[in-house]
Parts: sequence; structure tokens; C-alpha cells
Amino acid sequence: MDLRDPPINRAEEAVDHKARLLQLRRVVTDPSLTSEERRYMKILLSQPLTDIVCDLPIELTRQIAELLDLHHFAACLAVSRRWRDKFLSAPVIDAILDKFCSSLGRVASPIQINSDERLRALHKIGRARRKCFQSSLKKEFCWESEPYFKLDPDYHGNYEDTSSIYAQFDRHSHNPELLWVSCLSSKYYGGKIAWHAKPHVVIVDNLWSRTRKIFNVPNGPLIAPELQLLAFGSRLVVCAIDRLLVAWDHVTNVRLEKKLPGSVKYASTEGAKVALILFTGEVLLWDFGGKLSTLTTVALTNYRSSDSDLCAIFRPGYSRTLFLASCYSYHVNSEVVFKHTIHEFKDSNHIGTFEFEISPAIYGEADPAVRSLVTIQKMLPSCRDSIGFSGLYVLECPETLDVLSESTFVEFDMNDRKFSTRTESDDDIPGWRGRLEDADLDFLVRFHEDQSFTVYSLQPGFDFKVGQ
Repeated sequence: MDLRDPPINRAEEAVDHKARLLQLRRVVTDPSLTSEERRYMKILLSQPLTDIVCDLPIELTRQIAELLDLHHFAACLAVSRRWRDKFLSAPVIDAILDKFCSSLGRVASPIQINSDERLRALHKIGRARRKCFQSSLKKEFCWESEPYFKLDPDYHGNYEDTSSIYAQFDRHSHNPELLWVSCLSSKYYGGKIAWHAKPHVVIVDNLWSRTRKIFNVPNGPLIAPELQLLAFGSRLVVCAIDRLLVAWDHVTNVRLEKKLPGSVKYASTEGAKVALILFTGEVLLWDFGGKLSTLTTVALTNYRSSDSDLCAIFRPGYSRTLFLASCYSYHVNSEVVFKHTIHEFKDSNHIGTFEFEISPAIYGEADPAVRSLVTIQKMLPSCRDSIGFSGLYVLECPETLDVLSESTFVEFDMNDRKFSTRTESDDDIPGWRGRLEDADLDFLVRFHEDQSFTVYSLQPGFDFKVGQ
């Protein structure tokens, strides 16, 4: 059914029942229906007074629900109690959760959650997509004069005077410029913010409990260069000091180190897994407390000889599934083609490659030198788990100034393993992270260059001012 057609609902005036039945019969012509489903639909359509949705098999209701946007789905819940029960049944609601936020649906199986919890999950997705903020907090990055976050008593001990705890870190030299750098390198995940105020000290502030953990690298012969905060996830804080990888499990408070063959250019983490991309082009996979593996394929060998950037992204909820995303350009006759490539790995085994090519509309010379400024990132969890490619294409004409052409947003669905395109700008793309911004279904965090950050709560009843 074409969702752009007028809705089929009860009219206040006399209606042409024949025209309404013809509109309903469009559903029957859907090629995805089986012969048995089509026969059942014809029986229902022969009874004009039948509530067709309530009498449909649950499989067909699920197919209809998967075609709806979130606000259209919410409108169906308000039609009647029978419609609400039908659309909130386990098979239908699980399909909706998988469509809009499949990682959220994997947190609990259908056996473990009831309809009310499923509905609350949908409310979380709706608030995140529409940015319905409940409360906000803006504050500066603070070291020992921190008034909001208290030291975690389970990790640091229960002390009324915390100055002695902060004094333990005085041996680390203080860099005034590091606080400014913190806003550029700070990370957010799951209601926690990771940042560092001293060269070898990492801080994890918990927005839920308003507690703070301070992790540091013990004194030793290696006192420089500074620690680099690379990635932050549900388990690990990942940092590097030149070729030394340092990771803390901020849940169990365990720290481990690993020597690397080169300096780290990019890192990501999911669970106890860490993916590393070195400046040499090597791609490594480290299991926290386990071995360090090298990902090697012919495709990655070709990547190291190209000008493309490579981004490592774990599939949310699946630490064993890793996607390596890249984009580069090449010429075919007078056209410039941009090739988007996704390599999928399960553990350290390469199991598939997905490619998508597009030729943007270029204005200017027929065959100018073109380079892409493409940003690759994992989309926010308020949308379906996907990888986005967004950017501009720069025309480098020798006799004129550089000209920016229009670009097309390319998206890769990590569940269906399919590419799609959109023409909106970054500001109009649902789920695209802004500069110095991150979010989940609970909080949205924006870091500012004035050494501060702002947090917006998406949870009803959660107020940052309570308890201050």
C-alpha cells in the first residue's frame, strides 16, 4: 500500500464503499503476500464492516507496521484498544524495535520484557529522535575543585576530605592547555564521560550516580609523551602513549597494557574488544586480556596503497562483528566515481565485502582533480544500526579557487548489509552526530571549546538539579 494515499478511516459523511474497497485491494496486489495470505485478505475485503486490521494474521500486521514511520505507528496505537493490543503484540513490537533501534531490542529477549517495557523503549526512541529534553546541565571540566561529581567510594574509598586523593596525582605535571584539548578528545558512552586533565590521568564521570573514577598510569621510565584518549565503550577506556596501548576496564577497575608495532591512528571498542588502525595502515584486533591479532586481506592491502581513510566500527551488541569502512575516488573517462567499501569481519576472519559507487554532480572543469572530504561514523542509536558517509567533494582547479560540489549522503545498514542514499544536509539527517556531540537514548552531550560541556537528559523525571 502506498502510505502517501489518504488514510482509510471512518468518514463523517456518506462514503463510496466501492472506492474504499478498491483502495484496500491495493494491499492484496502486494507481491510479497503468499497465495494463502491473499486469499484471506479477499475474504476480509468482502465484508465492508470488518475491522480489517484487528482480524489480520499477526504476520500481516507485522508487515504493515514495518512500513510505518514512528509517528505513524504511534497514531495506530491511538485508534482503539484492539488496535493498540494488536500493534503492541510481541512479534509486531519486536519488528518495530528492530527497525528503529535493533541494538535496543537485543538487550532483552521477547520473553524477558512485557508490553509496557516495549512501549517505554519506543518512547525512548521517539524522545531521542525528536530531542525532547527533560533536563539539562552545563558545567566546566573541573579537576579537584569539582562540585558536582563525587569520588566513587567503592573505588577511591569513603573519605570526607577528598583533597588527599587528588594530592596523589600531583606528581603528574600540569598542562594548562590540556583542559582545552579535553573538549576535543572527550568521549561519551552509556551515561559516562571520559576525559583527561593531566598528561597520564584519565577521568570517568558517571552522570547517573554523579560519581567520578580517576585512572592513572603508574610512575616509570616512560614519562612522555602525553596520554591520548582514543575510544570509550561499555567496558573499556582505551588510550595510547606512543606505541604503548593502555586500557582500563572502568567496570571492574582493571588496567592492562600492550606493546604495539606502530602508533595508533584510530581506535574503537565494544565490550572487551578493541579495534586499532595504525598509521602504517595495519589493522589490529585486541581482546582485553587476550591476544593481539592482525586483520589481513587482499582488500586491506589495496587500501594501504590508496588515499582513503579507514574507520573501524563494531556492530552494536555484537563485539565479534567488526566493519571496516572506507571511501576513495577514481576516474572513469571524464567522470569521477566515489567508491564506498565495507569489509566485514567476525573475530579476525574476513567474511564479506560490500561496495557502493556513486558519481556526484560536479560543477566546473570536465575533468578536474577531485578529492573527497568524507566523514565516516556510526549513526546514533535512535536510528537503525548503520554507518554513515557524509562530506563534500572539492574540485582542485589550477586556474580557479577550490569549489565545493553537492554531495549525497550514503548509509550502510549493518543489519541488512545494504547501502542507501539520501540528499539531505548533515543537519537534516536523523542520527548524524554533530561536531563535538554524542548521544544515546538517555543523554545527549555537547562538548564546547570553552572547556565546558552541556548534557541533556531524555529520561522523564531525571533532573540534574536534584541533590545539588
